[in-house]
Amino acid sequence: MGADLITLETDREKYVIDFFGITTFGHIWLGASDEDVEGDWRWVATGERVPMNASYWQPGQPDWVDIDDYLCLAGSIKYLWWDGNGSTPGYFFCETATI
Repeated sequence: MGADLITLETDREKYVIDFFGITTFGHIWLGASDEDVEGDWRWVATGERVPMNASYWQPGQPDWVDIDDYLCLAGSIKYLWWDGNGSTPGYFFCETATI
């Protein structure tokens, strides 16, 4: 059975992951990337666009740097999203399709 990094498709899902982040004080890698097309953020599992809602992203993010292609919920910046290059250690959640 395959799994993907988690996608946050509802405010409730984001709240649950934010809460986990607050209790771990770490970074959480999410299942989104703009690796295929710079600036076109997509959830890897579904292909749906990632919300560009400014309240989710750290100010100045995403910063459109070519090597920063992966979405992270950053513990050091109040669990706002930032685009990273995948080298920062962190946690992750995976999800699978309902059987």
